[in-house]
Amino acid sequence: MQVKLWRVERIGWCLLFLVVLVALLGLFGTGPLSKTEAVSSNGELRVQYDRFDRNGASNEMVVKAKADEQGKVWLIIDGALLQRFTVEGIQPEPANAGGFGDGMRLELKPDSEGRATAYFALRATGIGPVKTSIRSGDQSVEVGQFIYP
Repeated sequence: MQVKLWRVERIGWCLLFLVVLVALLGLFGTGPLSKTEAVSSNGELRVQYDRFDRNGASNEMVVKAKADEQGKVWLIIDGALLQRFTVEGIQPEPANAGGFGDGMRLELKPDSEGRATAYFALRATGIGPVKTSIRSGDQSVEVGQFIYP
């Protein structure tokens, strides 16, 4: 009986070590397993974000897009992002912003090379999976996140 108990104890220690290891790697928050990037088919739209967030915690999303033929960068953000996150700030400030369906539409000023980068400061306010679509021109990426309690 004692040998069986020791075996169960060793298995428990291994499982505990595994949980601590994946937590340090970012499965439950910030870390290498959490950081990811979604890229459109031609690479003109890139979104860097965390796959895993905590309810009430702040994080950052970086969107990089290329200007269209008219020299403008329009971002359309649809999905659960606005329902499950509070947008605390956007840097640099959009030249134009407004509601668009269930999301928002932002006009960003491109640099001399026709590229624009927007930094979103977000705070998670919900729990569970979040699916968001981000579009710029004819390019689109899907962002999938999970918010822990």
